[in-house]
Amino acid sequence: MAVREANVGLVRFAQESLSELRKVTWPERETVIRLTAIVIVISALVAAYILGADKVFEITVNNGLLQQGTATPTPGAP
Repeated sequence: MAVREANVGLVRFAQESLSELRKVTWPERETVIRLTAIVIVISALVAAYILGADKVFEITVNNGLLQQGTATPTPGAP
């Protein structure tokens, strides 16, 4: 009996979800493309900023605080 009630609840949920989705005002294709491009560009800028800040921090710590240069591989190491 519980399985049947669960199936009825699932069907009702799906019907109500579809009903709500029909009420949604969807944006135009051009708007979606433009906003997606903006998100990609801003994400790339933030990633570049974080990469730059990380490199500056790495150089500062290695050269300034630890008195180490950049790491170089040992000759003959596998």
